[in-house]
Amino acid sequence: MRVSAFLLAVGLCAAVITPASAGMLNQAEQYAGLHEGKNNKTLKAILGVNPRKTPWCGHFLSVVAEKSGRTPPKSSGFAKSWKSFGYAVPVGAAKPGDVVVVRSGKRYHAGILKSMSGATAQILGGNQSGRVQVSNFSRKSIVSVRR
Repeated sequence: MRVSAFLLAVGLCAAVITPASAGMLNQAEQYAGLHEGKNNKTLKAILGVNPRKTPWCGHFLSVVAEKSGRTPPKSSGFAKSWKSFGYAVPVGAAKPGDVVVVRSGKRYHAGILKSMSGATAQILGGNQSGRVQVSNFSRKSIVSVRR
C-alpha cells in the first residue's frame, strides 16, 4: 500500500512539474528573435530595464517564469540567482524546459534548456548575442539545472 501511494505521488509530481517546465520553454519561444537594438522599446517594456545597458538574461527568465505561473528567485535579474529557482536536477537528468545556469570565468548566464546532446546544450535565453535566441553552450559550463 505504501509503495503504491509513493508511486502515485511521484507520478503526480512529475505530471505537475513537467508541464511547468514545458510552459516556460513555450513562453520563451514567443519572444525568439527580439533584439536589444532593433526591438529596444519592446524589450524595455517587457523587461522593465534597458537591455542595451543592463545584462538581461535573468530579467528575461523572470518575465517568462511569471507568465508561466512560476515564482522567480529573489534578485532574479542576476543570472546566478537562478541557481535557487525550483529544485535542483542532475545535469544528466535535464529535460527541455529546465532552467540552466552556465558559468564562463566569473560570469554567469541563465536560460532555458532546448536540447542536450553529447557535449553541447542548446539554451534559449535573452541576451545571447543581444537577442532572444537559441545558442550552444558547453555541457561542462553548466553549474546548475533547475526544474
